Amino acid sequence: MSALHDPTCGRVADSDSAILNRTLYSKPAELVVAGHDSYLVTDSNEEILDATAGPGVSCLGHSNTEVHQAIIDQMQKISYVYSGHNTTQPAEDLAAFLIQESQGAFAKILINSGGSEATETAIKIVRQYSLAKSLASDTSTPPRERIISRFPSYHGNTLGALAVSGHPLRKGIFTPYLSAAPVSFVSTCYPYRQLNDDETEEQLCQRLLQELDEEFQKYDGNVAAFWMEPVTGTSQACTPSLKGYIPGVKRLCKKYGALLVMDEILCGMGRTGYLFAWMEDGSVEDAAPDLMTCAKALGGGYGPISAVLMTAEVARVLTESGGYNGGFTYQSHTLSCTASLAVQRIVKRDNLLENVRRMGELLFGLLREKLNDAPYVGDIRGRGLQVGVEFVRDKVTKEPLPPSARFAGRLLEYAWEKERLSMLLGMGTVHKDGKISGDNILLLPMYIIKEREVQQIADRFARSVEAVSSIVMKELSN
Repeated sequence: MSALHDPTCGRVADSDSAILNRTLYSKPAELVVAGHDSYLVTDSNEEILDATAGPGVSCLGHSNTEVHQAIIDQMQKISYVYSGHNTTQPAEDLAAFLIQESQGAFAKILINSGGSEATETAIKIVRQYSLAKSLASDTSTPPRERIISRFPSYHGNTLGALAVSGHPLRKGIFTPYLSAAPVSFVSTCYPYRQLNDDETEEQLCQRLLQELDEEFQKYDGNVAAFWMEPVTGTSQACTPSLKGYIPGVKRLCKKYGALLVMDEILCGMGRTGYLFAWMEDGSVEDAAPDLMTCAKALGGGYGPISAVLMTAEVARVLTESGGYNGGFTYQSHTLSCTASLAVQRIVKRDNLLENVRRMGELLFGLLREKLNDAPYVGDIRGRGLQVGVEFVRDKVTKEPLPPSARFAGRLLEYAWEKERLSMLLGMGTVHKDGKISGDNILLLPMYIIKEREVQQIADRFARSVEAVSSIVMKELSN
């Protein structure tokens, strides 16, 4: 197994299931037979508090009857229509809703089945846009090919999406198949580890923008797009952009004629307390991207769905060059669009984004209070109901725990088995001297969560951290 990344260190148990086990637990996956609100129900009739919305997807909770009825009503009319030949009212209505809610940022949308498909589509749009601009140029300018992304980052699990991802653990053995992609990387915002002594966050922001500026200059005239997450996901455990970073990035993209692509697959559609995460960083003019990908909470788990939203300018160039050359079989799937529209209308009608902000503030406060003296808790960060906790061996030096300790993995297992709490594992945020380490846990509760459930998440999480810390402390002292 040495050639493969195995986060369980060989502890995945064999199973009688006909499904190849992808679980990160050291035993076969439990059978979930039902769900309600923020809870999963297993075949042994035990309830698991789902604190990750399974990963950041089920924003309305499990088994929302209003969404169910919308799907049933549409299913009785027609379930699937091929988007290459026709359109449907659910697809049209969903696209119109998202465009309207974007405050004028976007004009057209392509609807796919998942986040990785959205990234693939955005890559193809970047390529076609660049090629069309080149062909329309009077100076025979060659098309731009290079994409600048950030390290670490994660944009999806297909080969194209992995190519623009700065995530060695996920790329791993597939790297030879990604070598054709002209992608280079600059640093993400990571103040917990990037801030120098006596450096302010404003100064760090300018330093990161200068790094990006220099990368643009290095490939001047050949950069097609810059790719980024406003708030990182599993690659860096919910690290938000620094204040002023996104407007600064947008100015650089305009300066060098590159498209700004934002990955809001996890952090978008309300997860941070704003419908689109960039809305917290500025106006449409200052912060909106040229292309944006979203998924997960877009459909709330009631149908596989993602979307690529684009500006009027990008849509115009594509249209005048003959349209978008690409597509997937389940693009604009009728039932998924129906479910997504129902989810988004409920989020808006019930003012759930306000609940995300309030419950997020409560959760952050409780975690910081309960984990203040925990020996291995280094940082608690995020926005809204996107919370990341980074664990370290030394809270002063920020030295990571040794990978052999499996702190986050064991914490995940303990919380699941002993506290009946579902969490999400972050992977490898610290990269130094060719080695990868870093223990992180993500909490991504439902938008419908109530105060007592937030309290339960904090309590169960804190007890789990205490128990695993005690075990690891004894091992490290030997």
